Amino acid sequence: MKRRQQLARIIGLIGAATVIITGFLPPVRQMVNLPKTIMVPSGQHISLPWSTWLSLGSPKAYPVFVEPGRVDIWGANPGHFVLQPKLFGWIPWRPVPVDVTKPLYEVPGGQSIGVVVNTRGLVVRGYAPIVVNGHLVDPAEEAGIDKGDVIVEANHHLVTSNQALEQAVQRSGKRHQAVALGVQGARHFHWRYVRPVWSQTQHAWHIGVVVQGGASGVGTLTFYDPHTLKYAALGHSITDGLTRIPISVRSGQLTGARIVGIIAGSIHGPGQKIGVLANGHNVQGNVVSNGLFGITGILSHKPLWGPKKALPVALPDQVHPGPAQIITVLHGQSPQLFSIRILKTYLQWHAHTKGLLFEVDDPALLRQTGGIIQGMSGSPIIQDGHLVGAVTHVLMSRPSLGYGCYAYWMVKQKSFS
Repeated sequence: MKRRQQLARIIGLIGAATVIITGFLPPVRQMVNLPKTIMVPSGQHISLPWSTWLSLGSPKAYPVFVEPGRVDIWGANPGHFVLQPKLFGWIPWRPVPVDVTKPLYEVPGGQSIGVVVNTRGLVVRGYAPIVVNGHLVDPAEEAGIDKGDVIVEANHHLVTSNQALEQAVQRSGKRHQAVALGVQGARHFHWRYVRPVWSQTQHAWHIGVVVQGGASGVGTLTFYDPHTLKYAALGHSITDGLTRIPISVRSGQLTGARIVGIIAGSIHGPGQKIGVLANGHNVQGNVVSNGLFGITGILSHKPLWGPKKALPVALPDQVHPGPAQIITVLHGQSPQLFSIRILKTYLQWHAHTKGLLFEVDDPALLRQTGGIIQGMSGSPIIQDGHLVGAVTHVLMSRPSLGYGCYAYWMVKQKSFS
């Protein structure tokens, strides 16, 4: 019996090791990382890393050319088709829809913006224990509500404000019943049942949470469509600050921001722009969505200060190491152009906020900011006359180094929002 158990363990370990090792093989990684959808501007082509284990059956039926380790997808006329990969030539693999769009042109931004959004529900910021008979109790924490959770419903009614949650708690408390809270957690939506307790000091029922119904901040407009005025900004999502999960936006407003000061970054801490909300004279609009690459919405009018000419949007495989520029505001509301050098690009065909690594080499920018600082997120990156990306992150240990996402991903998010 022991020999059989030992043999079973050995076989299990070998199997597990085989799965792990196989998972690191390039053909397997490329199969797993196939994009869910592909967007190709008409008249251009995209080179997609491709697993040698996958075939496309009859590639001549599509504007697709299979090469060792890659597939070239050409955009002819605007339309839609589907790639049908097959593993080892006969096992159907996940299909990949391809949308051939009109040529992508966007006007770069660079304007500083103030953002105020209302969330779909209330974000749990912390706990507020209640004193009962000389002891601290926290019914929400005991019921399994975590910091960063979003309370979406209370007693099967949508929660749109602190007052709505408070009313539900008071009603349930008076009935000596638990309040049913619909909670969006880090991974799943679930129900939590919290029994309110009576606070003798405040003469009200409480469940012991501190919630927030909105978010605000200062960032940078990345680009906008000159015809529809649909925009994209920030380069990364607005999160709850605890779980780093994008918050679900119910509504919001965008307005111009005036930069009144700069705190330079250093190895000791991040720098930041000091901005104050301005009127909508320069920039104004609404906020429709908040995704992985920031916010999208529609501007009320074209910005008065900043670039006016629409530039072609580069595809990820068109961006390369070398000289480039970023557009951002350091004083007032007028964007300026500063030089950077792209050090490394990452060929990726699944959405990621880190697509390229760059270094600030502009003496004026380094002198004033030390490199990349908070508030620059979303600043457009220009290379070879193309809009290639947006600033997303700074390396805390070296503020002159930063990451950017590809503008392609932001355009795709804007198109489907």
